[in-house]
Amino acid sequence: MTTEVEGEERIQVIDGQQHLATVSLMYAALRDILAVRADERAADIEREILGKRHIVTRVIQPRLVLNAEDNDLFRRITLEAAGSRTLSPTQASHRLLVKAFEFFLNRFAYLIRDLGPAEWQAPLLAWYSYLLEKVRIIEVAVADEARAFVIFETLNYRGLNLSTSDLLKNYLFARAGARVEEAKSRWQRAMGPFSSSDLNADTFLRHFWASKKGVVRVKALYSQMKPEITDEQSAVDFAEELAICAPLWMAMLDRDAEIWTRYSASALAALDTLRNLSVEQCRPLLLAAMRKVEPAELEELLSLVVGWSIRWSVVGGGSAGTVERLYAQAAKKVTDGEVTDAAGVVALFGTVPSDLDFESQFRTLSVRQGWLARYYLMVLERTKTGDPEPEFVLNENVDEVNLEHVLPKNPTPADWPQFTPEEIQAYRYWLGNQVLFRKSHNRQIGNRPFTDKRPILAASNLLLTKEVGEKAGDVLTFL
Repeated sequence: MTTEVEGEERIQVIDGQQHLATVSLMYAALRDILAVRADERAADIEREILGKRHIVTRVIQPRLVLNAEDNDLFRRITLEAAGSRTLSPTQASHRLLVKAFEFFLNRFAYLIRDLGPAEWQAPLLAWYSYLLEKVRIIEVAVADEARAFVIFETLNYRGLNLSTSDLLKNYLFARAGARVEEAKSRWQRAMGPFSSSDLNADTFLRHFWASKKGVVRVKALYSQMKPEITDEQSAVDFAEELAICAPLWMAMLDRDAEIWTRYSASALAALDTLRNLSVEQCRPLLLAAMRKVEPAELEELLSLVVGWSIRWSVVGGGSAGTVERLYAQAAKKVTDGEVTDAAGVVALFGTVPSDLDFESQFRTLSVRQGWLARYYLMVLERTKTGDPEPEFVLNENVDEVNLEHVLPKNPTPADWPQFTPEEIQAYRYWLGNQVLFRKSHNRQIGNRPFTDKRPILAASNLLLTKEVGEKAGDVLTFL
């Protein structure tokens, strides 16, 4: 399909803009490297690939035009001479364009760094030829956007791996009709930030939909969303809801997000804990709560979710499917207004392990992951000191506070004769065998026997570590 851009008819690209922009940036980098060395082929690349002069006005017209937000910067990179070019990225997509361009510049410069006057052109021209002659583009021309979006769905059903976000975007735009620009603007607000982060847009969509509808099946997610988008208004409304929810979802992983400025240190610590524990199933519920409940109730809910996650981790019984279903069902009730506070959510979680079960399992808990052992010990230390916010982190800097295994993971038999190989295997990762310790002191005591470790541990300012050092008798008494 065609559209008018800058006074002329151009082919409009529905999908593939990023690929074409990337290739253009590669050619622009080749052009700049050649231009710096006064090679006339720089002008050839610009004329044949990047832009052309209007026959009347003599103004350079770009071969590729990006969206309104990115086109000016892209044009500066691809059409302006390096010496007169000023790049001032003002948003995430701008920074990605500049980063990609500079990457290609640096790589091409690296390729020719040691080559002489008669050799340096060859690697650059090889890339030019490869892009021009070997790279293949499949062009599917259609009469309008609606038909283009149908083709996307058809390709997906025939086995091409399009993401849920790709399919949803195309379907939204097709249903938006005359209001497609409104839908596009809202979609960009929702999904734009994902392009400059490691977060997955499809994961957000799954959690967003679960927060509204309860349990969802990943493979059926797109087909479940489609019936909600029936006309222009519903398409624009759907895109607007995504634009509202996406920043909230991303804020769950960013304690510095603006939404958290009015929340306590305890709430921020809970966010950190959930992120560190990689707890994901709770996000539909938290997303619903961030939209629907009062801040005080959300704080209470964050604390509860941390506790539940730890209990399931220690006791078990919380399979991924079971936990995901609980959170999704609760999220829908919050979204629908059936549950409006943390107490209402608690009533839905009757399968959480009890205090008795948790305490019983925790006494002999083995923890192999150092970061998780640190977390448990930090919380226990805070509780020991009577801190009113025990989930708040003591010191996350592993260069200052580290783990010490009282019975070493690989003890010297002569220093630890009281333990059999089987006992060492059983005890080495017990949480009760691990203490927080200054890293400098940790290096001092290493695998030394308990009689040597005891006075150093007893001198610690950390109460639990000090308590271990003050234990009388053999280390067996402690364990």
